[in-house]
Amino acid sequence: MNLTHDYLIKIGYQCNPDGTYTKSVSIPSGLPHAKPQPAPRQTLVNPCQGEAPRKNRVTLIITRSACSLLDADNYAGGCKPLIDQLRYAKLIADDDPETVEILFRQVKVKTKAEEMTQVDITRSCGDFKRGNDDLVKTCFD
Repeated sequence: MNLTHDYLIKIGYQCNPDGTYTKSVSIPSGLPHAKPQPAPRQTLVNPCQGEAPRKNRVTLIITRSACSLLDADNYAGGCKPLIDQLRYAKLIADDDPETVEILFRQVKVKTKAEEMTQVDITRSCGDFKRGNDDLVKTCFD
């Protein structure tokens, strides 16, 4: 289809000085204006790229086997001296959350002869189930 100058002017286009044609469109009242869209966000990059390798964390699992179970807060609070002694004996580097992950477990047993506390110290890089790399496995009666 060949559009002529006269036809474009007839249907509402205006001739620009550079020879192009534009048509001004009025927005009818009552229609909302388009909301401005936010600028596109950058994609997340792998946070580990370029960073120094993370220190090896240690997972400390304290399992208490007893005839009666303790409240979780009493059990965790009662383990503080044990955790401090593990640190003093240099079995764990420190007891801060960046260095050690501490898990408290309780098992109910039937007799006093079965009561014990087991301490497992395992290397971990976020997941202590990765391998069988126990550093220390000790049972205290």
